[in-house]
Amino acid sequence: MIICGYNEITKKLNGKFIDTSFDEEKENFIWGNPEDPEILKRAGVEDEEIIIVATGDDNRNIYITLLARTLNPWINIGVIIKKHENVDKAYKAGANNVLVESELIGREILTSLLSPKAAELINSVMFSENVNIYALELPLRYLNRKLKNTDIRRRVGTVIAIKRGKDIIKNPSPETVLKKGDILIFFKG
Repeated sequence: MIICGYNEITKKLNGKFIDTSFDEEKENFIWGNPEDPEILKRAGVEDEEIIIVATGDDNRNIYITLLARTLNPWINIGVIIKKHENVDKAYKAGANNVLVESELIGREILTSLLSPKAAELINSVMFSENVNIYALELPLRYLNRKLKNTDIRRRVGTVIAIKRGKDIIKNPSPETVLKKGDILIFFKG
């Protein structure tokens, strides 16, 4: 994962950071402007699966999104912006997911206050170097099979949810029948 911008929001993420705030380059830190296509290429954007764009400047974020989409049409782009009015612009530039910074922080505060144990679990997973959350489109070989009758858990990880159209099936039962278009969300350690 490439992360454009090193700041309070991104610093706990695991990935390759691109920013100009570093004194020197070191492992997982590339000194440079992520608006420069050569810097993005050096970070491996052409072969990467995910890029998070969170420089703190909406206009820069939108430009970097457009550039990343041009360099890698298949990359999953997440953008964190400051102003609501820029959400559509980020999507038009090629973002797959756009989060407004104030809403992100608000959700974090609310989760921590209302459900401290859930917040603790989320933090331990999100900031662990050993456990990751992934999403995977259902492979055709599992189509119309019950979750319990597959080797998904052994091969990929523990399925914690299934995105089916606009619905999310949380903690799916072993009896859940997998359908075309399902996206499996799982832990992998």
